[in-house]
Parts: sequence; structure tokens; C-alpha cells
Amino acid sequence: MTTLILSLLVAMSVQGRISVETTTVAIERLDLAGCVALAMQNSPAISSAEASLLSAEASLTNSKAFLWPSLSLSAGASRNWSTSELPDGSLSDNEMNSFSTSLNLSQELLASGGQNWLYLEASELSMQASLADNRGEILSITQNVINSYYSVLEAEGLKVSAEVAYARSLNQLERTEALYEIGGVTTLDLLQVQVQESGDKLSVMRNEQSVFSAYNDLFNAIGIDADVTSFQINPDAILQPLPTESVARIPLDYSNNPSFLAASFRLRASEYQSDAAGRAYWPSLRANAGWSWNDNTLDDVDRMFDTDGYNAGLSLSWNVFDGFKRESAVKSSRATYLSSRASIETLENNLKASIESLSNSLRIDIQYYDNSKQMLEQTEEQYRLSLMSYEMGALPLLDLLKAQSDLASAEANLVSARVSALRTEASLLIQLGEMPRVGE
Repeated sequence: MTTLILSLLVAMSVQGRISVETTTVAIERLDLAGCVALAMQNSPAISSAEASLLSAEASLTNSKAFLWPSLSLSAGASRNWSTSELPDGSLSDNEMNSFSTSLNLSQELLASGGQNWLYLEASELSMQASLADNRGEILSITQNVINSYYSVLEAEGLKVSAEVAYARSLNQLERTEALYEIGGVTTLDLLQVQVQESGDKLSVMRNEQSVFSAYNDLFNAIGIDADVTSFQINPDAILQPLPTESVARIPLDYSNNPSFLAASFRLRASEYQSDAAGRAYWPSLRANAGWSWNDNTLDDVDRMFDTDGYNAGLSLSWNVFDGFKRESAVKSSRATYLSSRASIETLENNLKASIESLSNSLRIDIQYYDNSKQMLEQTEEQYRLSLMSYEMGALPLLDLLKAQSDLASAEANLVSARVSALRTEASLLIQLGEMPRVGE
């Protein structure tokens, strides 16, 4: 009962009839920007995208490891016992300590003809692709919230429109019943008005159910557990569709689309990886240097390092034959590159078609929205004139009821036309890789 009362109060407030503040139930009102912010905090998809980004960062760090020298330190201490036979036939027990330490420095100069440099370039490109994927996930969540939010907006608007139509039908029914009692109208006229009133009442009930269903979808999209009695959208923070001239200025450049960017980066990365696999036929060159020390005592510090030594050198290694592993790696890398190139061509064609379709749909939706506003003005005037004509006895009741139905349809069409234009606008901007409008 409380929910129904609150819904009626909101509807009447939107119509401008009354302004009521209730203190019995604390209602949190959020605009579209607030809903998107909540979704970013609660969505598990964001955590998954961040995990993928961390994995890409780790892979990039690993690819850079060859740029730094490798330094290793080792130390050891041992004690040996031995028994030896002396010339007189007696046995002698011997004990000896041994201490050692070494420090080795190694730097890769050229790995398989510069293979690691190519892998580094590929890792950097993969990192950029992960960043694009992360932005794409953010835009995808935003679109889900926007679609759910506008579904609530449409459901509430249609509910208000149905309530207004029901109020008109109820008012007409009361007047017709009064006329029927004094013989001013026929039984058929009364039945026609009753049918109209019953239909509008059922429409109100259906739209109330649609409101609850739309809110549940919105709650799921933003990841909160709430209900309509404690959480509602802010009716004073609703965007208006763009004017037609603004739509014409939107550049249809899909180069910032996250999916396209990620695919482009991965295509270039696969090209570098394919080239790197071919470098496996080249030799590797490494420089190394080291210091080592060993002695049998730690007592005499002055002579402790008299037995240390140093070394430095270059080493060249060349894998002449590895059982055709290199050939397999080259073919696999080439296949990955060709697959990535085919995927990005398909994606590019789909993006072009989708963006062109959305751009045309947006123009049509905005034109339909403008036409719906004009149609509503005309039907309002037509209903006013029809009501005056009916009251003067110059218009049949059936024609008045038709004008009343036309007005209800025009009000509902305006609500749907507005939401359709806003949805299409958001979809177009997201396809272009831009953050859609979530508030003025």
C-alpha cells in the first residue's frame, strides 16, 4: 500500500498538480551519473578487467628483464675430515676448513639476433591492448546501466501517462453516469465509457508492473540490493535528446572504439612476434664477468683476499638444430598474425555498418521525437475542442472517446520517442569509443 501511495505522489508531482514531501520513507534519488558510478564500484567485470591489466603489466615487466644485467652472489663453507697412513704405519687424522665466495655478472647483448627486442615491442603493444579492453569494459558497463536507466524512465513515463489517461476516463465516467441517471445519455453510451475506463485502469496496472520490472533490471545492472520504496531515479535530472544539428556534427570516426583499438594493437603485436620467431635462427651473444675467492681460514684478514680471482668474457651460442621446434614456432606465429588480421578486417566492417546504422537511426529518432511533441500539441488541442463540442451537444460521445484515446497515445508516444533517442545516442557514442552523456 505504501509503495502504491508513493508512486501516485510521484506521478502527481510530475504532472505539476501537487508538491509533497514525505518523511515516512527515506527515498534515495540518483541520476544517471550516480547509477554509473555505483556500477563501477560494484561490477565484477571491472575487477576482472583490472586483473587482466595487472597480468599484462607483469608480462611487460618480464619482457624488459633482458635490459638489465643478471647479478648473482654465492658463498660456502665446508669442513673436511680425512685419515692418512704415515710411513711408520700409524694413522693420522686430518681436518681442513674451506671457505669460498663468488660474484657473477652477466649481460645479454644479443639474443637470437635481437629476438627479445621484438618480444618487448609485442609486450608493450599487448599492454596497450589490455588498456583498451579495460576502457571497453567500462563503456560496456556504462551502456548496460544507461539502457536499464532509460527503461525505468520509459516505464515511469508510460505509467504517468496511463494514470493521466485513467483520470480523464474516470472523470468522463462520473459525468456520463450523472447524465445517465437523468436520461441524458443512452445505455450504450454508458457502456462505451465504462469500457474506456476499464481499459485505462488495466493499462495503469500493467505499467506499474513494468516499473517494478525495470527497476529490478536497473538494480542488477548497478549491483545494488534495493527496491522502489527506497531508491528511485531523479525525475529532475533527465537529459533531453540532442538537436538535429548537433547530431550532424558528431564525427563518425571509429578509431577510438576500444574493441578496434585492442584488435589493432594485438595485430601489430602478433606481427612483431612473428618476426621474433624467425630470429630464432640467429646466434646469441652474452657478456659475463665474475670474481671469486677461496681460502681455508678466516683468521688472517690481511691475507684473506690474496687468493681471489677475476674473470671476464664473451660467449656466443648458436642452436644449430632443435628438432624443428623453430619451424613450428614460426608457422604458429604466422598463423596467429593472419588470424588477427582477418579478425580486425571483420570487426572494421561491422563497426562501419553499425555506426552508420546508429547515426541514421539517431536522426530518425530525434525527428520522431520532434514530431511526437507536435503531435501531442495537436491532439491536446483536438481533445479540448472535442470536449467543448461534446458538452455543447455538437459531437457524439464516441468521437470524444476517440479524441481521448488519441491524446493518451500521443502522450505515451512522446515518452517512448524521447527514451529511444537517448538510447540510440548513447549506443552511437559508445560505438565511437566516447563516454556518452550521463548528466548535464
